[in-house]
Amino acid sequence: MRHDVCALSDLSVEGMTEVEAQGLKILLLREPGDRVQALGGLCPHKGAPLKDGMRVGSKLICPWHHAIFDVATGDHLEPPGKGCLNRFAASVEDGRVFVEIAEGQGLHRPEVEAAQRRRGGDKLFAIVGAGAAGLACAEELVKLGFDGRIVMISPEAEPPYDRTDLSKTYLAGKLPDEKLPLAAPEALDGLGIERRTATVTRVDPSAREIRFTVGEPLRFDRCFVAPGSAAARPNLPGLDLDGVHVLRSHCDAAALKAALPRARHIVVVGAGFIGMEAAAQLATLGKRVTVIARDKIPFVRQFGPDVAGQIADQHKEKGVAIQGGQEVESLKGADGRVAAVRLKSGQEIEADLVLVAVGAAPRAKLLDPEAGKGVAVDAFLEFAPGVHAGGDIAAVPLPGRMKPLRIEHWRVAEQHGRQAARAMLGEAEPFAGIPFSWTAQFDRVSYLGHADSADEVHIEGDLAAGSYTAFYVERGTVTAAIGRGKGDRTPALHALMLSDPTPSRASLESVGWAPEKLLRG
Repeated sequence: MRHDVCALSDLSVEGMTEVEAQGLKILLLREPGDRVQALGGLCPHKGAPLKDGMRVGSKLICPWHHAIFDVATGDHLEPPGKGCLNRFAASVEDGRVFVEIAEGQGLHRPEVEAAQRRRGGDKLFAIVGAGAAGLACAEELVKLGFDGRIVMISPEAEPPYDRTDLSKTYLAGKLPDEKLPLAAPEALDGLGIERRTATVTRVDPSAREIRFTVGEPLRFDRCFVAPGSAAARPNLPGLDLDGVHVLRSHCDAAALKAALPRARHIVVVGAGFIGMEAAAQLATLGKRVTVIARDKIPFVRQFGPDVAGQIADQHKEKGVAIQGGQEVESLKGADGRVAAVRLKSGQEIEADLVLVAVGAAPRAKLLDPEAGKGVAVDAFLEFAPGVHAGGDIAAVPLPGRMKPLRIEHWRVAEQHGRQAARAMLGEAEPFAGIPFSWTAQFDRVSYLGHADSADEVHIEGDLAAGSYTAFYVERGTVTAAIGRGKGDRTPALHALMLSDPTPSRASLESVGWAPEKLLRG
């Protein structure tokens, strides 16, 4: 059906406009020569309005979680999320814009379909890990035409799921279990992606085989190792008491959520992303929440005192008590159940539920028994001939960086999965992904790039109101930024970093720290 949606004069030459037709949000982009392109207007990841995103050339960046799409085709170029934008036929007649919507056409289309799967090859590509990286690798192999066996191995029996939601909407009861999977088992079967539930003990690059706790080794032609991390478990007396939880897997999150109805006072041990996200969600549920943090202010080492202070102040305003500069000595119980947390200062804090969130333990030793938290790979994610590594365990060279970076972010893991698939097929360019992550501290905090030790943190916007961008400067270049609220400029900075991964401080200062002005030349 053909729809008259607006006047051509209503469309900005540089901006993007959302219209509605047949109940669908359609994104219109005006092109030279009074041409108009029409795409699905909501991001398939979490439904962000793409009109608020940033366009740079043929690429469109989602305003919330920075998924990237091709304007000309609607293809999903970079994660997060799954699915491409549908394109709609658009025309201009007598100064009016018309959009045609085919019967049954929605905003999105699948990224890869079963009909694309080629079969009959004799090679076996193994994927160790069924998280974001593993699934992205498997689907990219299908998309690129790999015709051999794809075997994805995980100790969890369920299909790949959205781990980022566990400490956010899932914990708050806003996302049911059936909405967590990223792909249904039947969809994976249709793509010819074999799933094997097993615990891997070793990936041996020289023998090209994977060893398990039970069963015969699996021989492979190529392998992508992305096993992620386990929850770090400190050596604390009382850690095995009832009512003590960790939060890493779906199973962990389900157990924690089931315990919440009878919990009144919850102590969160650890003030990283998982701990502080959980604290925020638990406070919104009306729980009395205390966070035990080693640093005086959570996130102060990553974000600096100003940004970290703003985040901490917001937590306190919402009722979260933060005990900064403290360490836990033990967990005390009564009748086998946790009753209090004892600090090294001697203070005891009443608790009927404790969440231990002291970080992650990357499973790098599966690939290298001598590894610490990670293994070094090259720009093609290759660890050894025929073996690639990604996600939490991989330290990867990035453009403009002094040293390889190991980044434990979900979106980065998906980028690694796609890169590994291309490299396994010999089709990759050196990895040049821009790191991006987000955290939910009552509202979204966007973190772009990666700063090791900033010489300066320049803040634009209203810090106290939670509407700002903090630019992190190292050796005269901007290596990272944090954005919040309406003052978030990270989508525009991300667009700039696609061509200049570490833009100079001087160039951004010259345009009033508005990255979009540099994009316009």
